[in-house]
Amino acid sequence: MNVPVFSPFPGFSNKSPVIPLLRAGAFLMTTILLLSATSPVFATDESANDMKPLPRRAYIGVQLLNITDSIAEIHSLSSEKGVFVADLAEGGSAAEIGLQPGDVILEANGFEAISVYPFIDHIARYQEGDAIRLDIVRGGQTKSLQGEMKGFPPETSPFAEVIYDQVPFEDGYVRTIIHKPHTPGRHPVLFFVQGYPCSSVDNMGDHHPYTKLLEGFSQRGYVVVKTEKAGMGDSRSSRDCSDVNLLEETALFSASYNRLADYDFVDLDNVFVFGHSMGGVQAPMMDFDFDPRGIIVFGTVVRPWFEYLIEQTRIQRLMLGQDYLVNEANHEQSIHFYYRFMVQKESPDELMQDPWMADFLDRYWQYGEGGYMNGRHYSFWHQLQDTRLFKAWSEVNAHVLSLHGKGEFVAFNPWEHELIADIVNHYNPGMATFKRVPNVDHGFIWVEDLEHAVAIRSDSQYRRNNIHLGIAPMIADWMDQVSKR
Repeated sequence: MNVPVFSPFPGFSNKSPVIPLLRAGAFLMTTILLLSATSPVFATDESANDMKPLPRRAYIGVQLLNITDSIAEIHSLSSEKGVFVADLAEGGSAAEIGLQPGDVILEANGFEAISVYPFIDHIARYQEGDAIRLDIVRGGQTKSLQGEMKGFPPETSPFAEVIYDQVPFEDGYVRTIIHKPHTPGRHPVLFFVQGYPCSSVDNMGDHHPYTKLLEGFSQRGYVVVKTEKAGMGDSRSSRDCSDVNLLEETALFSASYNRLADYDFVDLDNVFVFGHSMGGVQAPMMDFDFDPRGIIVFGTVVRPWFEYLIEQTRIQRLMLGQDYLVNEANHEQSIHFYYRFMVQKESPDELMQDPWMADFLDRYWQYGEGGYMNGRHYSFWHQLQDTRLFKAWSEVNAHVLSLHGKGEFVAFNPWEHELIADIVNHYNPGMATFKRVPNVDHGFIWVEDLEHAVAIRSDSQYRRNNIHLGIAPMIADWMDQVSKR
């Protein structure tokens, strides 16, 4: 039996057949409008250096499924064309124009709905105020629904003023979201760099671990800064996240970080970068106009990725219950695959010519046409092998906190994180701290131990209700200690 393997640093990516919830604001099961006494602020032209403010992305509010034989049979569908409406979010554009659960969408403004992911990529381009026409099938009858797109609900916070701003990216702009404490004066900053998936970090919902994590820093008086990836949320450019490689994306985060110098409420002497998962790879690679006071990483990698991925094949799959002999065969296959892919830099199309390699690529990397592997272009993964993170960490001019959760099964090796601290301390003695954190997994969920973390990895109900609330206070205590007074 093949045991599903987690792709490297999945963050909070949802690989079910529904629309990626956060990418297009398509559907949110949690409460969308958080009650708060404050309202979000959209940056003026002046505060955005005379850039025209980004329009709000459209809030669709629909959960979709590809129409399989079983879905067609259960719902008495006469055709497998289109995409099936599984549920709707109250207040979303789809509900407002009359879409109902059980409908089948055939087209949106003339764009044919062949399958879920291309369809959501299309409607993700819509903005607040755009006209929408859905051609649907309901009860065997074809009809059209028309209306105007509503904007995605902005974030609010009981602890901070929420500012929506932007930074230039190629021929467009990327959204930044800033939580500014209510108190006057300059404030220390937590600059967050998220994991690798192409999904929005805007209004993720009260049950998303990132929401609770970052809220903890707002409570401690920190400015909290999030940066969307290319094409995500309100961001607009000719390329989106899936087409952007590792170095380009890191440059985007760098540009957002360097923009902090424009805000009069930021204490530039006390800016901290927090990289989670793939963000922990990118954080030491960023090009800083001014040095951060500290860098925090959680659940990341420092060794060359060929080495990490080989170890992942053996150890992670054994954690997930794969048979020892099956694991041994897969491990042998992975050595050949990763050497050709990561070291020799063969493309997926080249690897697909070898049936043995094609089998591995299909089972473990969700390969799609156009060179996309696990939602990113293969050049993103190629560049990981050449990051030279030992050198990057040796040149970091900041305090470093390297954290590893004891329930970690994605970045599973605690020595990886201890090694980051050792490298920093070798070249900058006394600047780094390594800490193992009990009762937490890769996604900031409270777990008893590693075995428990593996058991609940797909239990969405447990994960929604058991976010670890102690991570932000622990990190904030460390930041307070190393802050420049």
